[in-house]
Order: sequence, then structure tokens, then C-alpha cells
Amino acid sequence: MKKIAFTVVSIVVVLALGIGALALLRGAGLGPFGDTSESRNTQVIQSITREQEVVLLSLGIQGIAEESVSSTFLGMEVPGSGRSLFLQYTYSAKLGVDGSQVKIKQLGEKAYQITVPQFSFLGHSDVEFKTVVENNGAISFTTPEIDVPKVITEILDEPAKEQHIADNYSALKEQCALFYSGIVKGVDPEIEVSFVFQGDQS
Repeated sequence: MKKIAFTVVSIVVVLALGIGALALLRGAGLGPFGDTSESRNTQVIQSITREQEVVLLSLGIQGIAEESVSSTFLGMEVPGSGRSLFLQYTYSAKLGVDGSQVKIKQLGEKAYQITVPQFSFLGHSDVEFKTVVENNGAISFTTPEIDVPKVITEILDEPAKEQHIADNYSALKEQCALFYSGIVKGVDPEIEVSFVFQGDQS
């Protein structure tokens, strides 16, 4: 009976020592133990939109915007309260047309008319803004700080987009005619192509 009890105790001691040793080895990064980890990233596509935008022109825009504010008292500007900011900016503007709205009409055996919708501003890219000069008067702390995000928004807002289209309207028409004429004449060089630009009617 004593022999059996001694054997059981010995087994328990050996197991305890073994487990302790394995724990030390695991803590030191040794032995047969290691760590495993697994991560998952599940994405679900909510919608798919088919885009048929045709980029006709890409403009490289750069400029400097000036913004000034000051405090007033009884309608008079308070000397030394002014704040001024000069913001340098650069960006690329893409102008083009919605290709899905372009209509092609056959006028004769080898004559086609292409109706082009109004040109569109298709987006900005490579947008960069940097403050180059900032001047504050001696008591400018009485004047609210210039809202830089608002200035940036005004530079990139809808009127600016429309102005880019207006300033480059002739180039857009020329590039559009070259683009679609090239497609049609690639099928048959003898086809005559005429254009109607809806922007001419606005």
C-alpha cells in the first residue's frame, strides 16, 4: 500500500515538474509550444454603379487665394485688428461628358449625327493647399480666425467647376469631335459625322 502511494506521489511530482518546465520554456519562447492568431476581414459590396464618363480634358490648376478679415467698430475698421492669409493651391480638374447620354442618329447611308449632352466636371485629383503668407495685426486676437476649410471649399465649389467648363468650352467641343469621329471612322473612314452640342443651346 505504501509502495502504491509512493508511486502515485512520484507521478504527481514528475507531472508537476514537467508542466512547470514546459511553462518556463513557453514563456521563453522555446519548446514545442507556440502562438497562433487568425484575423478576418469580411466585406460586402452594397452596390455597383456603371460609370460611362468620358474624360476629354485634364487641367492643371494652380493659384494663390487671398482672404482678409478685420474687426469693425461703428462701421469703421479697427486698426491693427486685421488678419490676412495667402493660400497656394494646385489640383487637376477632369472635364468631359457622360457617355451614356451621347446619342447617335443615322442621317443617310454613310452619314451620322452625334448629339452630345452638356459637358460635365468629372472630379478633382492631386489636390494640395499650402499657407504661404499669414499676417496678423497687433490686436488681431479681437478678430475671429480665418476659416481655412471654407476658403478651400470656395476654391473647389460649383461655380468654380462651371467656370472651368466655360473657359475651356471650345477645346472640349474640339476634343469631343475628335474622340467620337475617331471611333466612327475607325469602322468606316468614308462615314461623314456631324455634331450637335446641347451646351450651345443653353
